[in-house]
Amino acid sequence: MILDLPFSRFIKLLLMALLLVGCSNERVSDQQWAHSDLSSYAAVFSPDGKYVLVGDTDAPARLWDIEANKVLYSWQNNDEVGTTTAVGFSGDGKVAATSEQDVIVLWEVATGKPMLRLSFPVKIKALALSQQGDYLLLALYDRTAVYFDVIKNRVIQILEHDGKAVNSPINQLINAVAISPSGKYGLTGGDDQTARLWNLETGEQIRSWKHENLVNIVAFYPKGGFVLTGAGNGQTHFWNMVTGEEQYTLRTSAWPKDKPLPNFPSFKTTTSAIAFSPDNAYLVTGHPSQKICLWAVATGDNIDCWQVARKQALRPGVVIQALAFSADGKAIYSESGNGIGQKWLIK
Repeated sequence: MILDLPFSRFIKLLLMALLLVGCSNERVSDQQWAHSDLSSYAAVFSPDGKYVLVGDTDAPARLWDIEANKVLYSWQNNDEVGTTTAVGFSGDGKVAATSEQDVIVLWEVATGKPMLRLSFPVKIKALALSQQGDYLLLALYDRTAVYFDVIKNRVIQILEHDGKAVNSPINQLINAVAISPSGKYGLTGGDDQTARLWNLETGEQIRSWKHENLVNIVAFYPKGGFVLTGAGNGQTHFWNMVTGEEQYTLRTSAWPKDKPLPNFPSFKTTTSAIAFSPDNAYLVTGHPSQKICLWAVATGDNIDCWQVARKQALRPGVVIQALAFSADGKAIYSESGNGIGQKWLIK
């Protein structure tokens, strides 16, 4: 991308932006809890922000009461302990799901008891539950996503990403899935660099948004009408579902909003986790570079960014796996791949 700027001015702006991006803003958390002995493979917060479900490596998944720092339940899908590769909550927070390879177990959060065990013919990459947990949207390693009726134990829709967007003759792997709060729509993101919006009742593809890299995160805005999608080592976008138009791109750099982002790696960052505030006015994003950022949903303006302190100084960066706001909206919870849960008071 070439900007309509004098070369010397362009270089000055670029160096200034790089300097701002590179500055460390490491912050000590207000509270911290060890949720894994070594490292966690997957994590998700309950919708009310009270609990976090951590999928450990070669250990049972554990449901933690965050503030009490207490394990409520330890869950494993089989007789032998394995790695929990995906976790999720229903929209109402009453049902949790854990996945190990090709098996999903649904758990009743109130009692910790298993509700249903589902086995699939291929491994599961990602999962999302409906509002009451009676439907699942699964990304499978056979390059499909399936919309599954839990009660009737049957596949309703099979969704695919063809390779046309990346000039491939074969379907592409699907990495991320989400179900809208109404249950009518689904989102998928794939290796074909597209995020796709689907009517889950009919299986019809409604929209497709092209990115510059494989899409690794998708989410619905809780109040409806908008979706958020992000690409690995790329940009994170907020889209209008009705028109298909982009509302804005989240910018972690100080580059002016009225100028297109330069096509340089320093202006791009993978988003690995997102959460909306209880009043839906704010958005928090987590990144593999130890970074957490707070945004205004209405404008996409960056309010604050900070670096999460590493567990050990000589270990590489921390991947933020899951985020949530406290019920009063005054704090943010984070769960990192180093097995540490943290609380951040919003300042």
